[in-house]
Amino acid sequence: MEIHQIPALADLVRTGQPQPAWAQLMTEKRRKTLIVCIPRHDTIHAPIPTTKSTQ
Repeated sequence: MEIHQIPALADLVRTGQPQPAWAQLMTEKRRKTLIVCIPRHDTIHAPIPTTKSTQ
C-alpha cells in the first residue's frame, strides 16, 4: 500500500479540465490523503495524456 497526500484540497481544482477519479474521490470525501495500492499510486503520478491531432 502507498499513501497519496496533497498539501491542500484546492490543489485538485483544474478549471476547464476533467478531474481524474482519484481527485474526485478526494474532493467528495474532503480528504487530503488516500491509501491506495502501488499500481494505483503509480497511475496517479503518471503524466496526464494529451490529445493530439493526427491530421
